[in-house]
Amino acid sequence: MKKLLFLLLGAFTCFAQSNRFVYDVVSKKDSTSKNLIKENFNLDISKDEMKYYNRIYYINDSIFATKNQYGYKGYKLTSFLIKKNNSNEYQNYEYIGDVNFYKINEKADQNWKISDSTKTFGGYKVQQATTQFGGRSWVAWFSKDIPIPYGPYKFNGLPGLIVELYDTKKNYHFKVIKSEKITEEYKRVSLENSISRAIPVNQAKLDKLKLELYDSPFKYIMNGRLALPEGKKLLLDDGTVLSKEELKPAEGRERKKIKSFNNPIELDKAIKYP
Repeated sequence: MKKLLFLLLGAFTCFAQSNRFVYDVVSKKDSTSKNLIKENFNLDISKDEMKYYNRIYYINDSIFATKNQYGYKGYKLTSFLIKKNNSNEYQNYEYIGDVNFYKINEKADQNWKISDSTKTFGGYKVQQATTQFGGRSWVAWFSKDIPIPYGPYKFNGLPGLIVELYDTKKNYHFKVIKSEKITEEYKRVSLENSISRAIPVNQAKLDKLKLELYDSPFKYIMNGRLALPEGKKLLLDDGTVLSKEELKPAEGRERKKIKSFNNPIELDKAIKYP
C-alpha cells in the first residue's frame, strides 16, 4: 500500500498532466451463479476528458506499438465510456456482441450523502459517501487529497477521487490498485477504431437490438439469413466452424450465454429476455 501511496501522490500533484488510475473490478454478472469475474479497468484523466475502459484495450495497444499487429489471446471488444470535463453527459460506447459499437449520450447524476465515517486507504484518509444509482445502493470511499471528481464507471460528483466503491449486495466491487502517468506518446488506437465506427442510438433502440441479437445470435455473421444453405458452414469469431445441423444447438448455447449477463451495473437497465 505504501507503493500505491507514492504513485497516487505523484498523480494528483501533477493533475495538469494526464493520469491513469487502475481499478481492480470484481463482479457477479450472473445473479444465478456464485461465480465472480475479476477484471482491471483504466480510468484515464486529462485536462479535457476522462475515459473508462477495460485494460485489455491498453494491453492491445501496447502490443500494437511493439509488434505493429492487433490482437492477442484473451482480447475481446467491450463497452467503454468517455466524458468531456466541460460536459455533464457521458458518451457510452456499448458493445452488445455483434459487429458494431453503439453510442448513447446520457447524464449520470448521483445524489451523494457524505457521512463522517473515515478510514485509511493507501496512506490516505478517505471518507464515506452513499448514493442510489442504477437500481442499486452504493457505498463509496473518496479522498479529498486527490481532487479529481471521478471514480469508476459513471460515478462522479464527489470532492475527490473514488478509490473504492461497492454496492450493498456486493455484486460489484471497485478498488484502485495503482496509478500511472500517461505519456504523450501513448495512442489509444483500439478505442479510436471503435469510436470511429460507433452508431448513434437511444436506449430504447439499443434494448431492441439486444433482443434481436438474442432471437438470432449469429445474424451478423449470416448477413441476416435465418438458415444455412445446404452444404455451407458457418465460421464464428472464435474460430468455431458450424454445419447446418450444428447451428440450432449452437444458437441455444449462445442464447443461454447472453441471458446469463442478467446483472449489469445499472440493474434497472437489465434486459428481460424471453
